[in-house]
Amino acid sequence: MLDVIIGGAILGAIFSLIALGLNLVYGVARILNIAHGEFLMLGAYVTYLFFSLYGVNPLVSLVVSGPAVFFIGILIQLIVFRRLVSLSRSAEELEFRSLLACFGLQYIIQNVVKKIFGTNPIGSPYLTEAVSIFGERFQLNMIAAAVMSIIISVIMYFILRSTMIGLVMRATVEEPTGAQLVGINISKVHALSFGLGVLISALAGSMLSMIYTNMTPYIGPQYTFIALTVIVLGGMGSFIGSLLGGFFIGYIYYASLKIDPLITMAVIYIFLIIMLIIKPKGLFGR
Repeated sequence: MLDVIIGGAILGAIFSLIALGLNLVYGVARILNIAHGEFLMLGAYVTYLFFSLYGVNPLVSLVVSGPAVFFIGILIQLIVFRRLVSLSRSAEELEFRSLLACFGLQYIIQNVVKKIFGTNPIGSPYLTEAVSIFGERFQLNMIAAAVMSIIISVIMYFILRSTMIGLVMRATVEEPTGAQLVGINISKVHALSFGLGVLISALAGSMLSMIYTNMTPYIGPQYTFIALTVIVLGGMGSFIGSLLGGFFIGYIYYASLKIDPLITMAVIYIFLIIMLIIKPKGLFGR
């Protein structure tokens, strides 16, 4: 039981961070980015590149992988999604069109990475030593990833609640017409939110590459669906919901992993379907 409590909390912190990025993009720009996991995969591969070629500490390479994927995200938003926003006559139409675009984006990113790196599993094993916590042993890289995930989440919460950037984003969500009337460039806010969302995903991917050495170009969908389950549980657009939902799913994932690793994702999918049926707005959704 102690193993599940601590292990679930460690995974929950990482899942919360992944879901936070997806929730930010949807909450501000109304883009349901089902290619979110592919940006996580990009972060893992950038970290692997620096780790394997130059021996760069994966935690240090966060300052490279995050900004690199951020600019890729900004570029994609400006080329693809800004045009979709201008063509869509309603939020529902934008969601539908962006969903289809993200399906295509998912396969494009997967195949580009496959062409460059191949399909052999990669990883950046670091801090693989185990430490004892109340008699249970956990790898240092998992603990470091969980701590970094919490720190990044707290920083993002501060940015969204206490800075001008956060105020502009919240104004865009709550009253887009009024935001435009006071001089806020909605297109730039959407681009920034998309960039920040995929940056957060890339940081999570960099840290996961320290833990797992089986990262491939096709790992993205698994983490996308985990993030979707987290925000369905917590509520679309809810920051606190992403955090609490991440920990809850972390416990479910870790417990099912201990029972049988083969049923882990099936359990997550079942939970997602149940939540959509009984409480589709989530615990903190509006």
